[in-house]
Amino acid sequence: VNPLNLNLLNPQNETMLFYGIVHRAPDNLLILELETPTGDRPDDFFQFYQLTRHTLTKIQGISDLSSLCQLIAEEVRKIIGFDRVMVYRFERDGSGEVIAENKRSDLTSYLGLHFPDQDIPKQAKELYRLNKLRLIPNINYHPAALIPNHCPLTNASPDLSLSVLRSVSPIHIEYLQNMKVGASMSISLLKKNQLWGLIACHHNTPKYLPYQSRTLCEFMGKIMSLELSNKEENENLDDKIRLKNLQSDFVESIYQSEDFVEAVGQDRERLLNLVNATGAAIISNDLVMLFGKTPSENEINQLIDWVVPLLQNNLYYTDSLPKVYPPAVEFKDLACGLIVVSITKMQRNFILWFRPEVIQTVNWGGNPNKQETMDEEGNLRMSPRKSFEKWQEIVQLKSLPWQPNEIDGIVELRS
Repeated sequence: VNPLNLNLLNPQNETMLFYGIVHRAPDNLLILELETPTGDRPDDFFQFYQLTRHTLTKIQGISDLSSLCQLIAEEVRKIIGFDRVMVYRFERDGSGEVIAENKRSDLTSYLGLHFPDQDIPKQAKELYRLNKLRLIPNINYHPAALIPNHCPLTNASPDLSLSVLRSVSPIHIEYLQNMKVGASMSISLLKKNQLWGLIACHHNTPKYLPYQSRTLCEFMGKIMSLELSNKEENENLDDKIRLKNLQSDFVESIYQSEDFVEAVGQDRERLLNLVNATGAAIISNDLVMLFGKTPSENEINQLIDWVVPLLQNNLYYTDSLPKVYPPAVEFKDLACGLIVVSITKMQRNFILWFRPEVIQTVNWGGNPNKQETMDEEGNLRMSPRKSFEKWQEIVQLKSLPWQPNEIDGIVELRS
């Protein structure tokens, strides 16, 4: 149905052509939005088909996630002609990293830069999850009043979450202005209906995209979303198969033995390799057995007392133990990363795995620390940073992160 060709009278009684875009809001109201045509309307189905087929053919020949992201950045930029197109992936802590980029040659690259969690708050992330494409054709736009500003039937304010013309947060506008951006578009990338990342598009000057071009870009985003799981599964496939075989052998050896502690501890190398750990501990009631590089027995007993209330589904893990358990600073060279699994409910049986601190350098797009500024009334408010030049942070008190397949393997081991 979208877009509709609508000829409407303006206040001067002149006929004007609009493109009408209809959607049903979450509150079940039908909302009609009007866009002024630009003369650029690529509604040729054959053109749409050719562009899509060309991209799909390329995707079929790609086996890894990195190449897929780079391809999508290139293809989307061909369609929309923006100065910069990036693929931005969210991390577990809510921050993000630019993992692919296609840009104008004279622009500074953002590839490999990280951006803090507060750049895209939780509420904004949820809107991106619901609204698969968001275009801001001119960040210096003048907002239009909503008339009426409430529904005549319910007297409630309409839910504009899915609206194409929904106004933009002033903080986000300031953020884009600081980046010297004149227009932006974001295409959501979902994995298992959760926000995995964004295709972020920036143009230095205002730029409008007709509905058909946006639809094609949204379709590209859906294609990539479908491919995410497949490509991530293909990455490090050999390592995943190796871990799976180790886990199977480990479980079989436990079942064949009558002594849990003896069965688990008889092959130190296999125990550590299950999750690529450098140390492990087995606790069975009052018995503690240590393997590899670990904290002392006393430190481990205190650690278990602290961690037991935190177990969820008999499991706890972190890659920054000293940040949540301060005594771990004393043994950070042995155990910055921790996995704990409870083997049985009735007895005090646990397996712990450890990883040491790995000091890392993270490149941020500007200083990631929250910044405040004073408004005209003298009140302090959060303010977007002014510079996005590379800002390096030395990250301490963290281990290498536990990979999802390692955690999944421990869950299977427990079951």
